Amino acid sequence: MDNSSATRPLALLIPGLDGTGRLFCQQVAPLQDRYRVRAWEFSKRSRFELADLVEELAEGTRQEAPGTIAVVGESFGGAVAISFVLAFPERVRSLTLVNAFPVYRNRLRVNLASRFFPALRWPGLGRLKDLIADRILASEGVSPEGRRTYYEGLRGVDPAGYRQRLEIIRNVNLVERLPEIKVPTLLMASGRDKLVPSVREARFMAARIPNAKLYEFPRAGHALLLTPGFRLADYI
Repeated sequence: MDNSSATRPLALLIPGLDGTGRLFCQQVAPLQDRYRVRAWEFSKRSRFELADLVEELAEGTRQEAPGTIAVVGESFGGAVAISFVLAFPERVRSLTLVNAFPVYRNRLRVNLASRFFPALRWPGLGRLKDLIADRILASEGVSPEGRRTYYEGLRGVDPAGYRQRLEIIRNVNLVERLPEIKVPTLLMASGRDKLVPSVREARFMAARIPNAKLYEFPRAGHALLLTPGFRLADYI
């Protein structure tokens, strides 16, 4: 079999709220044994909707052969991944959702996040947020190297784009469309996720998506991609 880079299928890694793709960094090398890997970084812009993100992905993958793209969406990127698969099912070979959700049910949390996000750019509050995040990540087993990767990723975040993605979370609801997903789907959920009730949402989706398989990671947190020992390549 020809295993050259040109003939390998594409693994399209769709990021969460950060929009940078950098939190996939520990997953790229293992995946490259079987895929061409693209950890997507969304274009920096202040006004866009979910459909615009899907169209950006569509334009960037239009040269791919039919039925070959392995789509992976993490957290917010799961909603984008679902929407991409529904819009372009003929391009996709599989869908993987990592700590994702079809609708964000904690309205208070997302409303507060959207309202107070600008304040987090103030130095004092920003340092406090980083301190809290560091303790949470450490408690979830993320190594110091993984935590450095997390902060490096955040430094690349476009603030206007981040806030607009929060606005999309406030409005997105893909529940009714889950049964329309026809490609093989893997659902990965962390038991100690403090941002998303990932296990509950994954079980909810698994009951509605045909041909879905669920994997639960009881000791991992929201940053499953940075958790020591976790490899996407072992599953897709």
